[in-house]
Amino acid sequence: MTENFEDVSVVEPPKLASAPDPAQHKKNLLGVPGATALIIGGVIGTGVFSMPGEIAQYGMLAIVGLLMATVGAIGVGLLFSKLSSIIPRAGGPYAYPDEVFGGFAGYTSAFSYWMTTAIGNAGIVVSWVLYVDVLFGWNSENKIRDFGIALFGLWLPVAINFIGLNRVRQFQIVTVVIKVMPLVFIGTVGLVVALSRNEFPAWNPSGETPWAALSAVAAVVLFIFLGVEDASSAAGRVKNPKQNVPKATVFGTLTVSALYVASTIAIFGLVSTSELTDNGTPFATAMNSITHTTWAGQVMAIFAVVSGIGALNGLTLLVAEVPRAAAADGLFPAPFMRITKRDAPWFGLLLSAAIATCLVAIGSIGKSGLETFNLMVLLTGITSAVPYFLSAMVLVYLLTVKRRKIHPGMFARDMLIAILAGAFSIWCIYGSGAEAVEYAFLLLLVGYIMYAVFMGRTRRKAESSNSLSQSM
Repeated sequence: MTENFEDVSVVEPPKLASAPDPAQHKKNLLGVPGATALIIGGVIGTGVFSMPGEIAQYGMLAIVGLLMATVGAIGVGLLFSKLSSIIPRAGGPYAYPDEVFGGFAGYTSAFSYWMTTAIGNAGIVVSWVLYVDVLFGWNSENKIRDFGIALFGLWLPVAINFIGLNRVRQFQIVTVVIKVMPLVFIGTVGLVVALSRNEFPAWNPSGETPWAALSAVAAVVLFIFLGVEDASSAAGRVKNPKQNVPKATVFGTLTVSALYVASTIAIFGLVSTSELTDNGTPFATAMNSITHTTWAGQVMAIFAVVSGIGALNGLTLLVAEVPRAAAADGLFPAPFMRITKRDAPWFGLLLSAAIATCLVAIGSIGKSGLETFNLMVLLTGITSAVPYFLSAMVLVYLLTVKRRKIHPGMFARDMLIAILAGAFSIWCIYGSGAEAVEYAFLLLLVGYIMYAVFMGRTRRKAESSNSLSQSM
């Protein structure tokens, strides 16, 4: 890697013979609008439409936690924006630790991020099912029917991805426009109504210490910000990624942050804490409160359902991209690189959707939809924090080890971004609780078993090939 530079942003991308980039696709690549839509579409799912019910127990203190988490999420977005300009490789959270720290760190990041996207899909679809039930006035206690709805939500985006990237892009842009509308409405009209009523909850009715409450809120809120790194994860699918990925990351993160804060404050003022706590469809309840009707909540459910499909569509594209990039570098099995004639990574798509299906099935046993959603939220808070933290350490390494001439202002700015993203990652792990940490740790151990088996087979094949060539 080049060491003579004043600003990290001008470093030429490193070229390692052992880590070739996946094939760059020349057709149907995403520009800034498409990449920004990918971020907004991936971030705004049904998670945000259920989140207020998850944090309502902490009262207005939860808004402070949301604001703090927003700052952390922006830090993560800026982190990946910065790293994507230094190391414009496909794979995002996987590519950066792999490039700087080597294969083991790269695998850890790739596996954790892959699990994040798979678990995230499961969490989104669980929340999505709750709004489907509201839309049709169904009883959410019918688990067999809800599981069938979840299957539809998980596998429809797979089918769309099989049609081709161009269709994914068109579908994504349409759903982004639709899903933003209810957030804008609640965050403006709803906020005005809430302020006029002035019936906001108490500061911290949970009884938890402020730090414990803020940490719990951060762990939940991280889930609704998953996707701030989407454009860097799919850098191989973006035109001129060195310039367009950073722009899309910043635009997308700032947009969703403003929508989240405004709409959550509005809902807290529109719905009582007792009615909001453990409410899986708070946006529908808030809409009914504004209009004093019951049908308005069903209209809101339409938007939430479309939003969920859009998020699942975008995340399904990304769920196969990181394993695909890792497979190109020899860290994941080669089948992850297999694609259809329409450029769909079919093996990764099918396996990831199957994993999400299993998670939904297992998580729903003996649990309500909201309980299952909460479990998925806490798990993703940990599995996503691992690659986020490793990526933050990559920037720290580049700033402190790979620099000779340092511009004080740029150094301070970039180091602040790295520290903010790293600290936010640790905070989210802490706030997820001991049980979620245990599950995530066991999941990571399973990943290391897979790594040992795969790398063992790869080495045996290499040694066998060398022995054959020497005997000839």
